[in-house]
Amino acid sequence: MSEHRNEKNLKFKDGNWYFDFSKDGKRYIRLGGSIKQAAKDEMTRLRVELLNKPESDGRYPIEAEDPVFPDFAKEFIELYAKAKKRSWQRDEYSIARLSAFFGRRHLSQISLLLIEKYKLERKAKVSTATINRELACLKTILSIAIDWNKLVASFPLKKIELAKENNTRTRVLSPIEETALMAEAVPHLRPMITLALNTGMRLGEILKLRREHINFTTRMITIPAENSKSKKPRQVPMNEVVLDLIRKLAPADGFIFRKRHGEPYENVITGLKAACVRAKVIAFRFHDLRHTFATRFIEAGGNVVLLSKILGHSTISITYNRYCHPSNDAMLAAVENMGGKPTQHERQGERLPVYASASSSKTDN
Repeated sequence: MSEHRNEKNLKFKDGNWYFDFSKDGKRYIRLGGSIKQAAKDEMTRLRVELLNKPESDGRYPIEAEDPVFPDFAKEFIELYAKAKKRSWQRDEYSIARLSAFFGRRHLSQISLLLIEKYKLERKAKVSTATINRELACLKTILSIAIDWNKLVASFPLKKIELAKENNTRTRVLSPIEETALMAEAVPHLRPMITLALNTGMRLGEILKLRREHINFTTRMITIPAENSKSKKPRQVPMNEVVLDLIRKLAPADGFIFRKRHGEPYENVITGLKAACVRAKVIAFRFHDLRHTFATRFIEAGGNVVLLSKILGHSTISITYNRYCHPSNDAMLAAVENMGGKPTQHERQGERLPVYASASSSKTDN
């Protein structure tokens, strides 16, 4: 395959040649087509054009290329998103929605008014959080377009405003719901649910868990930096439930949760949704298992500092603000105890929950 061998300024990817060079401090990345020589010729033509083109300040050309949105979005995915973003597949989904609305408009034709119309149309179909993810993707695309001289630098990028989200929610799995969900979940999903409820691990961390991340001697699971949302490694302790679970599942090597031929599960969201429907567990996401772990940890008298380390939060305040909310009964008991009298719960011999349900914020952690 020597005809596909990369050269300086030329790269072959997914059936096409791309060229990449810089001039006067500005980088130019272009799709050159499926034929190598044609890509070389196009690169030469552009370089000659830039040499002969007047410049506004000795650095940047006066005009930008201004391609149509779908064409540049494809370049964005191939040359930027896939190389730098783990969430590039989510960007592809956003781009599909954006392209359906903007059509074959040039980048410069995507006005602030048009963006507001897009937000209005999407508001009738999806949540505010989904709209914000799509707008964030659009802003990144336009920002890269400016960097690559595809869009003029005067484009009012900062005026693209995201909508205010009201995502505060309280959702913790009750013991009755847990029993029903485990009964309805498919066999390969049940141990993932159990692990999340006992460790607070995120779904992505669970799906990427490997045998070499498990240390039965120290009873610790290591979350590598590349698998962690914070990009920092952390240690997660294993209780007896998790130890027993991992011992039964753990292969000699490779992924803990894997299919018949050893490949990992890529997504279990559909299976969880189906199990929730069958179990009549309403408005529940996999990430709520993490909230459930944190809430149960605190209600059992766990230390918020330890919880913060287990969950991998960057600061204790994140953990405290989300999970350390005293319940009404706890507050009532506190003021009653000031008088030295036994509370109604104590008279009845009930165990009083110290904290109420976990609250998530605008972004999952």
